[in-house]
Amino acid sequence: MKTEVVLIEVPYLLSQAIVFVIITYPMVGYYWSTYKVFWYFYAMFSTLLYFTYLAMLIGAITPSLPVASMLQALFYMIFYLFTGLLIPKPVRYFALG
Repeated sequence: MKTEVVLIEVPYLLSQAIVFVIITYPMVGYYWSTYKVFWYFYAMFSTLLYFTYLAMLIGAITPSLPVASMLQALFYMIFYLFTGLLIPKPVRYFALG
């Protein structure tokens, strides 16, 4: 894959991440500090880059579009499964005795 195809995505994804952060950061109600807004933006921008480049990679290495679609769905499902979100077991408090 040529470098131009990869680099042309950066300004588009940068603008998309900026708009996303402007909309969602106040909506969620996070604490306003430059440091935290920057890290939120960095996390969103990195995630967008990662998924976009993963889709490009899968599309480049597979022989056809249906195979790429199946592999992409499999990869996304695995990545969403291991994103670090873990639902804790509910704690049950009961009277002793």
